[in-house]
Amino acid sequence: MKVLLAQSNQRIKDRLNLYLDNLPTVVEVFEVSSYSELQQKLSEDPSIDVTIACHLSSKFEGMKIASFLLNDHKSDLIINTVESLEDALEFKSFTKLDSRANIIPNDINCENFQYLVLDILKKRRNIDFKYTEEVYRKVRLSYFLRFNKVLCDVFIKINEDKYIKVLKKDDFYSRDDLHKYREKNIKFLYIQSEDYDEFGTSLAETPFLIEDKNLDPEYVDDAVINTLDIVHEMVLESGLTDEVINLVDYTVYQIESNLENDRVLDRLLSLLKNRKDYLLDHSYMIAYFSNAICSFMEWDSEEIRKKLSYASILQDVCLSDAKMALTINLQKAEMADYTRDQIEHYKSHPQQVANIVRENDSIPINVDEILLSHHENPEGNGFPRALSHHRVTQLSALFIVAHSFVDELYREEFDLTQIPNILIRMEDRFAKGNYRKPMEGLLNVFQSSLEIL
Repeated sequence: MKVLLAQSNQRIKDRLNLYLDNLPTVVEVFEVSSYSELQQKLSEDPSIDVTIACHLSSKFEGMKIASFLLNDHKSDLIINTVESLEDALEFKSFTKLDSRANIIPNDINCENFQYLVLDILKKRRNIDFKYTEEVYRKVRLSYFLRFNKVLCDVFIKINEDKYIKVLKKDDFYSRDDLHKYREKNIKFLYIQSEDYDEFGTSLAETPFLIEDKNLDPEYVDDAVINTLDIVHEMVLESGLTDEVINLVDYTVYQIESNLENDRVLDRLLSLLKNRKDYLLDHSYMIAYFSNAICSFMEWDSEEIRKKLSYASILQDVCLSDAKMALTINLQKAEMADYTRDQIEHYKSHPQQVANIVRENDSIPINVDEILLSHHENPEGNGFPRALSHHRVTQLSALFIVAHSFVDELYREEFDLTQIPNILIRMEDRFAKGNYRKPMEGLLNVFQSSLEIL
């Protein structure tokens, strides 16, 4: 049984996924975020049972699909909207779908939504499903990354009959509280059914923690890392949507707002020693170090810093294997465990993410070039273009210097006493061509900020 979920609003999509996750039968859910992707998926797969498409005026006219379904596909259609659609040009085609056509409000509750989907599946598959009110409902653990305060009691499932409360209503929690479950490959937490609809509503209406411009500095680090996690997931699922860009903008704001704190780099290094997700942690650190280096460049500006932060956040959004990225990036012996195809796929990610960014007019100019170049080397043996130290742009060179410094910290396992040795090694490599000035900037960062030297 297959459901095609076509939503341009991330929060509404998550709410509907929350309800689909708790159907009394397993359904395969495919996600698209534009009308063209929706039409392409339906053209490719005639076995889609239910298409759930939003109608948000000009942003995503889900009603357009009615004509296509009428002539070329047998899927049932559910349109979720806040509008009256009788005046839509496609409404006549929509009504011709007869029993295959359904309209629901964006804020439909779980029970009504599940009844509708199950009735459609019963009709199409000739299988009888019974709607049962469970005591507990599952919630993707990733949904908790966007907040730091629970809206209701939260449980983990021990077995079919036993659930243990791990967070109580109004508790504040940290990323570490969630990470311990992720390490055990727990993908769902559970809430009680009586809290379920309210949770679904809050999921759709509560702003992400990162969006709070008055966020307490105590929570900034978790908010940034969690949002990077969410951004990676959203890009892999739906591409670089407007909502992803919005989250990136808020993340840039929080990073830049906290860069000026006293000894912030020292605090950041101390905090990140025990973190484990290389893709997220090193992106966060590169954002800080590239911005810090930029402050010592004669062309420093808010616009330039924003470009560096964007590149830091987006550099690895096409990657999902943090362990492989760390191993290959640091040229560890374990590289031998990966096939040539896996390594080549990894090496293609600068081109992939640069292409994605290039197609989005909301991303500042030059970010695509930074992303395309972020694995180049001053020796001219980097990838994908093997640029020499004279051919890489100075803005890209600054980013590469920050990237290389963070990788050196990983090699030294965050032993701060090794920073002078790291800087000596790096100066020998980077004191040439367009890398020279950024390298001088990195030295100045530590002389003025950490007083290591």
